[in-house]
Amino acid sequence: MAFSYAIKKDSVIGDMKVVAGTYASADGSTGGPIVTGLSEIIYFNTDCETSQAATVNLVAISTGTVTLTTVANEDGKWIAIGM
Repeated sequence: MAFSYAIKKDSVIGDMKVVAGTYASADGSTGGPIVTGLSEIIYFNTDCETSQAATVNLVAISTGTVTLTTVANEDGKWIAIGM
């Protein structure tokens, strides 16, 4: 089982930082951790690109790490805003 993610863009807006990227749950994987590099996440969202329409991703946030639970073999994009 393999979950991977990539940070594709990060930017500072005022005193907030925006980090965005992609994720992939391959080989039957159903999610994993995304280390955003933020010390505190205020907003997080995903955009599923290859999943069942009725599926909603589950998100657990601990400081700057997001644990994402997806359907098997899902690909998508994510965005985090924080400090």
